[in-house]
Amino acid sequence: MAVAADRTSVASRPVQRYKLRVGMFAWILHRLTGLALVGYLVLHVWGLKAITNPEAYNALITSYHAPIFKVGEFLLLGAVIYHALNGLRIVLIDFVGWSPNQKRLFWTLGAVAAVLFAVGGYPSIAALVDHLNG
Repeated sequence: MAVAADRTSVASRPVQRYKLRVGMFAWILHRLTGLALVGYLVLHVWGLKAITNPEAYNALITSYHAPIFKVGEFLLLGAVIYHALNGLRIVLIDFVGWSPNQKRLFWTLGAVAAVLFAVGGYPSIAALVDHLNG
């Protein structure tokens, strides 16, 4: 009877609600960074068509020094680091069997990602601060 009552209550809910846990958060962020990297790749390939025209190429490279591109570089670095390290986490869980430790693995690789993000993002942020200060 309890099972039938549970099925009824589940069927009466219009939308299934999921609890946002570390694994689901990692999954969602992995998909979003993957989509962002595909979007960047499309823009990058589109920008490469300027390589055949020296004037267009110089104009494109000059536009890359704008502050918005420095912020974009910083976000791109974050997406690459997160996507790569979470992909490593998925490989370790799937092929090495680190499934019981996946939460600890997520936070450990998150700490590594934060260090890589800070060290790798410093040139972009420093260039942005220099541009804004003068």
